[in-house]
Amino acid sequence: MRLVMFLGIHLLVTIVLNGTRPVVSLYADAVGASVAEIGMLVSAYAFLPMLLAIKIGKILDRIGSKKLTLYGVIGMIISVSAPILFPSYYALLFTQLIMGCSVICCLISMQKTIGNLNGNRDKLIASFTLFGSIGELIGPIKFSFLYEHFGIRYTFCFGIILLLIIVCILMILPKSFWGKPEKSKPSETTNTLLLLKNKNLLKAIIVSGLVISSKDLFVAYFPVYGTSVGLRPSTIGMILSICAAAAVLIRLLQFQLVLYFGRGILISATLLFSAVSFILIPLFSNVYALLLISILLGLGLGLGQPLSLVYAMNVSEPRRHGEVLGLRLTFNRVSQFLSPFLFGGFGSALGISSLFFFIGIFMFTGTFFTRLKEDEPSSEKKDENKVGMR
Repeated sequence: MRLVMFLGIHLLVTIVLNGTRPVVSLYADAVGASVAEIGMLVSAYAFLPMLLAIKIGKILDRIGSKKLTLYGVIGMIISVSAPILFPSYYALLFTQLIMGCSVICCLISMQKTIGNLNGNRDKLIASFTLFGSIGELIGPIKFSFLYEHFGIRYTFCFGIILLLIIVCILMILPKSFWGKPEKSKPSETTNTLLLLKNKNLLKAIIVSGLVISSKDLFVAYFPVYGTSVGLRPSTIGMILSICAAAAVLIRLLQFQLVLYFGRGILISATLLFSAVSFILIPLFSNVYALLLISILLGLGLGLGQPLSLVYAMNVSEPRRHGEVLGLRLTFNRVSQFLSPFLFGGFGSALGISSLFFFIGIFMFTGTFFTRLKEDEPSSEKKDENKVGMR
């Protein structure tokens, strides 16, 4: 019951997040924003989390998941309200700034809560990311359809309704469902970056950054590419949703794949698979070819996040999970913040098609610097039966 409720909250948050993001790019393109300006929107989403994720992680360890999730949802409601009141490029910029920080509060709260429930962590995190992928499947196609037929105000009002449902769920759930906050010792809370002395944790964080930044670039720039080759907004939303559906499928097999291949080899394979998919995108404009490529990309990117997330939790101490997740998300947002400027520059100078080619080359290169060993649990974790995994 606890798992189902938490997964439901995560699903609704993901639907709103992934539904509004392509609409932001489509509306920005419609009001005349350049490729570089759209890249600024992507970077704005990552800016505040890049600065605050570690601090938010420490706050999570101190106040617990319920309060932090509530704060995050309220922030999302504020961010989604801006384009309703002031439908303009600058309202979208405000939306992305507040949305990025608010989602972090919800995301790391759910990651820590679900990852520490009784059971096998690979299966728990697979369920978490599976519901996230379902949200990625539903969000773009639903919100793109609403935007195409009713405009941005109606679309974002729908997002607010979903967020209010989350608030109601949070009010109903008893505090005991969330577990007790595990406070870190004062000496530990001042040395977050020392966690990176663990080379495998560092590599897992880099992998996570590669996957999340490339995924965000796809969500942000594929609508622009799709428009340039004559695709309708609803068709673009369908392609994005198909990519998410492929991620759902592959995550159903995550536990078995880890057992068969090992986590390190599997992560390297997913990065290579994703790199090839990105390189193929600018070579095609046919909708069916792009659908097929989006499936391949979903299969590749679909495993990168959950595998690196489980790995990061497995090699760190449970009482510092909030801090570790905050550190991981800091690196994610740094990559999300910087990559639009880098690749957006390529897109502005050489055309939108070149952007996907360079993303693929970047991921291909990163594969050779992020090879992971099998999990090496911390001494504190070795005593916990529920996380005695590979």
